[in-house]
Amino acid sequence: MSANPAVEFRNVSKLYGPVRAVDDVSFTIDKGAMVTLLGPSGCGKTTTLRLIAGLEIADEGAILIDGRDVTRLPATRRDVSMVFQSYALFPHMSVLDNVAYGPISAGNAREEAASRAREALALVGLEGYEARLPSELSGGQQQRVAVARAVVLRPAVLLLDEPLSNLDAKLRRRVRDEIRELQLRLGLTAVYVTHDQSEALAVSDKIIVMDQARIAQQGSADELYRVPASRFIAGFIGEANLVSGRREADGTLRLATLAVPGPPGREGPVQVALRPEAIRLWETPPPAPHLAGRVATALYLGDHLEYVVETELGTLFVIDADVDRRLARGAGVAVTFRASGVCPLPD
Repeated sequence: MSANPAVEFRNVSKLYGPVRAVDDVSFTIDKGAMVTLLGPSGCGKTTTLRLIAGLEIADEGAILIDGRDVTRLPATRRDVSMVFQSYALFPHMSVLDNVAYGPISAGNAREEAASRAREALALVGLEGYEARLPSELSGGQQQRVAVARAVVLRPAVLLLDEPLSNLDAKLRRRVRDEIRELQLRLGLTAVYVTHDQSEALAVSDKIIVMDQARIAQQGSADELYRVPASRFIAGFIGEANLVSGRREADGTLRLATLAVPGPPGREGPVQVALRPEAIRLWETPPPAPHLAGRVATALYLGDHLEYVVETELGTLFVIDADVDRRLARGAGVAVTFRASGVCPLPD
């Protein structure tokens, strides 16, 4: 953590009557980082973003931006810009006027505002689109205008509220990568809200997972995926098979008849998350210890295969990248696990 983080929440809560939409939340966001607030609908992530923006005012705790307490300040007195889910472009204004609107409202001369707007449009690849109306743009182009309108203000913090939700899957990936590239190139501090785990894993320096108005876990994508702090995190970040096992004194995990290396922990019963890509299926049993299984369902999805396999450990969901080998429904298989995808859950 940096000595002077860009954003800091200290025991922040937001109440709507008796309901705590955000409950005693604390975190820091380093300067120049892209941090994602991730979680299911109603978990408090969007309210948290709005608290940073000043669109909501905290009932408890403190919010600091660049070391300055902004807890009670309105949105107009915080150095932040927001990209909304709906784009919120002015339909009667040209692209250039939409982007220049912020600098003009901040008191810049029209010529200076237009110059900065052109620079921002160039950053998002929209040179030559200045005279068009929003209705003459594709969804992806409108989203780029919304991003340009936010970055032209050169904010201390850029906020993005579900910015890709109105785009189709292929365009989502492209615009997602463009936003990440722009954030890195400009060294922006950015807070990104999404319910899409793949988006969060792809763009984030740090992920804050929220559940029921609280932080369930925060850390890098790798930390959350490989060392989930709870059953909720294991099931929410990627796919996971939750099974029962036993941990030995040396950390070895006993899963039915298999022994898998694991981290040290309290000896005894333990819940384990098995990542589906860490499960290997063998048509011919290997010499190493394995479980017997039978393929219950088999689906071909182009770049991978998905299986449901019945074993003595329970029903396992398996992702197999070997599309040249297709196991038939009802086929007998041997099952082993890669240690890197076996995640014991905290007691």
